[in-house]
Amino acid sequence: MTRTPHVFECTEDEVQLLTRVLAMQQELDELALSAAHGTVLEACEEEVIVQGRELQTDMLEKAVTRRVEAAEKKGRLSASVAAAGVKRTAAPSRGISSAASV
Repeated sequence: MTRTPHVFECTEDEVQLLTRVLAMQQELDELALSAAHGTVLEACEEEVIVQGRELQTDMLEKAVTRRVEAAEKKGRLSASVAAAGVKRTAAPSRGISSAASV
């Protein structure tokens, strides 16, 4: 297989994820080559399922942790409150205009 260099701008978490996925692929290739005849699909499928679940769990955990940390950084959210009722905010009209008193 031909390897080509690529350049990505990634966070440290993304670098760890990419490294992990590439290692999983390499392990899967090695497993496929070393599995006994007639068991390749079963062995590879089991490995993908196990490692995939672990990867998904870790990704979800990190995403939720980032969300919680962001919410804590912002502070507590205000709760919405229903209005008490309709009230007038203007002073009552006296019915006399200032032009009429001149």
